[in-house]
Order: sequence, then C-alpha cells, then structure tokens
Amino acid sequence: MKFNYNLPRTFFPSIVSCVVIFWVFFTGCKKFVEIGPPQTQLVTASVFDNGSTATSAQTNIYTQMANYDESYNLALYSGMLADELTNYSNYVYIKDYYTNSMNASSGLVFGRWQFYYLYIYQANAIISALQGNSNISQPIAQQLIGESKFIRAFWLFYLTNCYGDVPIVTTTDYTTNNFISRSTQTQVYQQIILDLSQSILLLNSNYIDNSDTAITTERTRPNKAAAEALLARVYLYTGKYDSAELLATEVINNNLYQLCPSLNNVFLANSTEAIWQLSIPLPTSFNTDDGQAFILSGAPSTTSSATGNCTTISPQLLNAFELGDLRRANWIDSTTNTTPAYYFPYKYKSHNTSTVTEYVMMFRLAEQYLIRSEAEAITGDSADAITDLNVIRARAGLGNYLPANQGPLLVAILHERQVELFTEWGHRWFDLIRTGAIDTVMGSSGNVYKAKGGTGSWNSDWDLYPISTAQIALDPNLTQNPGY
Repeated sequence: MKFNYNLPRTFFPSIVSCVVIFWVFFTGCKKFVEIGPPQTQLVTASVFDNGSTATSAQTNIYTQMANYDESYNLALYSGMLADELTNYSNYVYIKDYYTNSMNASSGLVFGRWQFYYLYIYQANAIISALQGNSNISQPIAQQLIGESKFIRAFWLFYLTNCYGDVPIVTTTDYTTNNFISRSTQTQVYQQIILDLSQSILLLNSNYIDNSDTAITTERTRPNKAAAEALLARVYLYTGKYDSAELLATEVINNNLYQLCPSLNNVFLANSTEAIWQLSIPLPTSFNTDDGQAFILSGAPSTTSSATGNCTTISPQLLNAFELGDLRRANWIDSTTNTTPAYYFPYKYKSHNTSTVTEYVMMFRLAEQYLIRSEAEAITGDSADAITDLNVIRARAGLGNYLPANQGPLLVAILHERQVELFTEWGHRWFDLIRTGAIDTVMGSSGNVYKAKGGTGSWNSDWDLYPISTAQIALDPNLTQNPGY
C-alpha cells in the first residue's frame, strides 16, 4: 500500500529540470530502457523513430498520472480546503490544508505544481518530436499530437484554477522555460481553448488501443469527446455559455455515452457514463487510490505522516443531501465497528483487492448535463435547464425541481453539482471560487473556515495556492500570489 503521496520536501524541480525527470520516467519503461541513449537529455530521434515507442511515450504520461495519484490528491486537498471533508490527521501538511493555513515559507510544497508541469513538458516533447516526423504515420502522429495538446490543456486548466496566473509552457527549450513569467489567467484560458479546439480536430472519435488504429472498449486514452467535455467546462468557467451548451450537447448526444441507471455502476471500468478513465498499471493490490485512501475500515488515521484514510465526509456535505437522495445511500458509507460511526466517500467501492473492477474517473457524462443546465439557466433558457437538472435528479431518486423546495434555479444547479460531483477532481472548491461564493461559505456567513479550526478571519486571497518559495528561487521571474 502506497500512501505517501508527496515526494520529500527537498524535491523542488523547476520547469527546466523536467528535461532530466522526463528521461528518468521513460527509462522506467522497458521499451525505453532498450534504447540506451544518454540519461541527461532527450534523444527524440531514438524515442520517436517508430509508432510503437512514440505511443509508449504518450501512454506513459497516463501511467504517471495514475501512479502519482492525481485524482485522489486533488480530491483530498480541495475537499479539505472547502467543505467536503473533515480531517483527523495530525500531520502538519494535512492540517495546513484543512485549516486553510498554507504558507509558502513553511518549507512545505502545497499543490502539485511540479508534477503538472512535468506532464506538460512531456506533452510538449511529443508535439515537437512528431511535427514533420517522417518515421511516424500521419494517422498515428495526428492522434498523439491531439492527445498531447489535450494533456497540456488539461493540466494548464488545473494549474490556473489552483494558482491563478501561471506560466504557459509550450516548448521544451529549457533556456526559455527556466526564466518564464506568469501569464494572466485570461491568457492561460486562451491557450487551453486553442489546444482543445485543435485536439477535437485531431483526436479519434472512438477509443483506440496502443496500436493507435484498432478500436477498443477500454476508455483509458482520451478521444474527441474527452476534449469536447473539457472544452465545455472551460467555456462554462470563462462565461462563454452558448459555447459551453454547444459542446456539452455534442457529448450528451454521442451514442457512446449514457448515464448509468444504477449509481453503483458509475465508477466501474469502462462504464457507459465514463468519457475518460485511468487504470492503475498491473500488477496491483488495489483498483484506485481514491477507493483505497477514502474507504475506512475503522477510525480515521490520526498520527501517520501518510495522507490516506485520514478524512471523513464533513457535516456540511452530509447535511446537503435531500431526504431520499440515492447518492447519500450509495456514494457514502460508514464504519460499522466504531462508535461513533465515521462516514466516508464510497463512489469507488473496491478496497484491498487485486481484482480490477474500477478505473479512476477523469470525465463523466453527468457533469455535461450539469454544465449544459447551468449554461442554459444563465442564458435564460430555464425550461431546458430544468429538464437537464431533472435528468440528474431522477437518477438520484429525487422529484423534479420545484423553486419552492430547491430555491432559485442557479442555486439548485450548483447544489446539484455539490452532491453529484463531491470528491471528484476539486469541483466543489473550484465552483465556490468561480461563482464568487467562496467568501460566503468559508467566511462569517457559512463559517466553514472557523468550523475547521481556522484562526483569525477568513482571507479571500486563500482561494489560490501559494507558489513554493523554492520554486520561485529557481525562476527569478516568478512572483508569489497575494496573501502569502
């Protein structure tokens, strides 16, 4: 079991150092070990001289994302920062998240800055190596460039939502990257939209296997719909509501996807609701880090420096479910051998087993209904917004939306996001930020900050992570976020 989710605090790679890290990761794959070039540089002529090794370079990024527990890390950190999780760990790193007390000068690294840029660096290397590469067939090169641009957009999205203004890295030129400045969030989103728009044109509509040509039932490589799903979210976040509705509709109308009638089937491997998933590389003793680290077999951990099995569902989230909501019954469980019982996320149900039944969910169809519903509500199409909202409510065993019971339509949609998307990829935390509700929920009105043990007054600057002082020391053009 591997519940030490952060490298030692002395690990502060700059963007430039990713060139070495990139090669180290590749040499962990047998195909790259056999190539044998120097370990101090990328030798693209060796790695990208045929479709098989080029595809291995691409899929290795997904392996890293799974191995480094990105889904669980973001669910844990954002869940503690917001109002989804209650922490029991005495580990200072976890306590600082939970009490919204992140401090750039504490010596601790908050967020996953270095890992996100590592994935981006590798994507940039693949894009650069495949452009005009006569050794790789056009269909394979097109697919891999599409995947890499999607990955770059994916991690830029999380970087800008965690840190605000961030460097836009689109090259492997370390002399440039080592002195790169932060771009505004508007500019970052422009790059994300450009990358995703190009990805949609390049990616296969079907899911393909590692031959890059054969259609597969495995949904573990992003396809065109995955890029559309992320672009729909980006348009929602940036206020381009007509475009958000259009892209979400493209995904919803895609015959590959249907909502799972049973909530217990949503997170199964290759479920009909899954738009993109990650699988833990075999052999493994468990299916997902989310299931392994959220499911409790007893009281939550209090003293370990590890970051798993130390949280429960918060009272705020537990009380947010309406009476009769099947998500409360199926996606939250409790310990039976403790007094009191501890409630924990139970979307992923596999725990301590090597039999693979679940994959890590990256994008799923329910979010697209909620994106479209919100976009429709904001643009004045209340009837269609209510129809989409009721699709999600009906699956949860709830009656149709009624203003007298659920409040104003936009409030009801955001509430539905809270109880549908909890502990998935930071949705709740980002929703509080993008809708301007964070100060109300965390501050004196909602008082979540105080309820979690925060001292002093809530600071609205804490909606962003601090950038590590060690990272800033490596790049003289980086600046710190306000409030730190």
